[in-house]
Amino acid sequence: MTLNRIVRYSNRLARWEGTTVRILGMIEFVFAMLLVVPTIIALCMGEDYTLFVYPILPLALLGMFQYFFFYESKNFTSVNGLLLVGLVWLSMFLMSCIPYLISGMTLVDSLFEGISGITTTGLSVMVDVESQPMSLLIWRSMTMWVGGIMVVIAFMYMLPMFGIGRSVFYNELSGSGSSNYSVRMKNAAKSFIFSYGVLSLINIVLLIVLGMDVLEAFCLMCTTISTGGLMFTNDGMASYSDAIQLVTILFMFLGGTNFYLHYRALYKREKKVYRSNSEFRTIVGWFLAISVIIYLLVVFDSTTAHAMSIEEHLETFKNALFTTVSLGTSTGLYVEDFTLYPSQCTALLMMVAIIGASSGSTSGGIKFGRIRIIYEFIKNGFGKILHPNAVYEVKVDGTSVDDDTVFSSLTVFLLFVITMMVGSLIFMIAGMDMVDSFGLAISSVANGGMGFGNFGPTGNFASLEDPLKIVLIILMWLGRLEIVTALVLFTPGFWKELYNERRSKKVSRSRMTQMKKGLAQDNPGGYGALMGQTWTDRPRRMNRRRR
Repeated sequence: MTLNRIVRYSNRLARWEGTTVRILGMIEFVFAMLLVVPTIIALCMGEDYTLFVYPILPLALLGMFQYFFFYESKNFTSVNGLLLVGLVWLSMFLMSCIPYLISGMTLVDSLFEGISGITTTGLSVMVDVESQPMSLLIWRSMTMWVGGIMVVIAFMYMLPMFGIGRSVFYNELSGSGSSNYSVRMKNAAKSFIFSYGVLSLINIVLLIVLGMDVLEAFCLMCTTISTGGLMFTNDGMASYSDAIQLVTILFMFLGGTNFYLHYRALYKREKKVYRSNSEFRTIVGWFLAISVIIYLLVVFDSTTAHAMSIEEHLETFKNALFTTVSLGTSTGLYVEDFTLYPSQCTALLMMVAIIGASSGSTSGGIKFGRIRIIYEFIKNGFGKILHPNAVYEVKVDGTSVDDDTVFSSLTVFLLFVITMMVGSLIFMIAGMDMVDSFGLAISSVANGGMGFGNFGPTGNFASLEDPLKIVLIILMWLGRLEIVTALVLFTPGFWKELYNERRSKKVSRSRMTQMKKGLAQDNPGGYGALMGQTWTDRPRRMNRRRR
C-alpha cells in the first residue's frame, strides 16, 4: 500500500476535526517505532527490554487512532499553530523520558535526561554512564538525533503550514547568504532532512572505517550531527584516536553549519558553495582564531612549554580546536578538562558558547547571522550620528535586510541575554558562585551541554537539587525554541486569542446548524436540493469521487 493510499484511506475514516490531535498522533506512532530499535538491541545483548517494549503498543495504538479518526482543520490559524508546536515538544519530552522512568530514575531526573536529549543540550544526571545498559544509551542518542531534525521540521515545515513560519524561516536564515532560497517551505524542509540524513550516513561510515564499534559509531554519529553532546563514555572522547577526534571536529562543525549550504553541496552539486558563503568563512576564521589564542594561552601558561615536542604542540592545538568547535556548535563533547585552562580561556569560551554557530543549523546560541545583522545595524547607527541626513540600510552580502528581520534579530538577542542573566541570578541566589551560575545558564539556554567551573566537562548535574534541575529544564526548552516562540505561549494575549478563536468556531457551527435546519423545513428537497444536488445524484457523485 502506497503512502498516498494510506492518506486517502485515513481521510475516509476521519470522523472528527482536529489538526493538532492528528499530528500528535503521527508523532506518537513515530516514537513507538523508534522504541523498537533499542528493544531489539536489548534482546540481542541480553539487557532488560521492558524499558522500551511497554510503551510501544499504547503509543502505536493511540497514535494510529488519532491519525486515522481525526482530519485536518480547514481554518487553522497561527494561534493554533503555535499551540501545536508547544504541544509537540511537550509530547516529545514526555515520551522520551519513559524508558528512564521505567529504569528506576526519579521523575525529575527522567525529565531532565529526556529533555536534554530532545533539545540536543547534552546535560546529564547519569553519574557512571558506562554502567548503563547499551540499549538505554542508544535510546538517549536517538532522542538527540530526532531532536536535531525536529528543529528543522518545526521551524521549516510545521510553522509554515499554518501561515506563521515564513518570517521565522527567513529570520533563521537571515545573514547566512540564503536570502535567495525561494523554494516552497515543504520542499525546504525535505531538502534539509535529506542533507541531515546524508551527513549522518557519511559520518557513521567514516567512524566504522576508523575502527569504531557499530553501536558506538551510531551513538557518536547521533550526538555529533545533532550537536547534542551526550556521550556513552565517562571520559568523553579522550580515549579515542586522533583520527576519530578529527572526524568528530569536522562533523560537529558541519552540524553547526547552515543546512541550506549542505543541500546545495550534496543535492545540487555546487562545488564552491561553502567557499563563496561569507558566513561560513567568518565562522571558520572565528573558530580558528579562538583556537589559536587558547593554544597560545595554554602554552605560555605551561612551565614546560620550552621542552614540548612538535607532537605535543600539535596535540595541544588539536585539543584547543576540539574544545572551541564543541562549545561553538553547542555540541558539548570534550577531549580534556578545559576548566584547567588559564582563566582568560574561560571568558573566551563563554563568549564562543553564547554566540553559537551558523543560522539554519542544529546548533544553539544567538547564531552568527543575527550577530552580523546587529553589527550592521549598530554601524549604521554611528553613521547616522555623523551624517543625520543620510539614508542607511542594513545589508548582508550586498542584500538589504528588511526592518522586521532586524527587529526580530534584536529581540532574540536581548531575550537571550535577559534569560541568561535571570538564570544566572537564580543559581547565585541558590548559593553558587558566579562562574558556576553563568556556566549553567549559558550551557542550558545556548543548549551547549557543558558548563564551567565545577560543572565543566568532568562535572555532573546529579548533585543539583530538584528545583534547580527544573530551572535548567525550563531554560533548555526556552533556548531550543529560540525563546521568542516559547515565551509567546505564556502571554495573556495568546490565550485570549486562542479562546476567541475557539468561541468563534462554536458560533459558526451553531449558525450553520440552524441554517441547515431552516432550509430543511422550507425545502422538502433538503439542503442538498438548494445546492443543485438531488439525493439520487449524491451517491453517484460520491462514487465518482472515490474512483
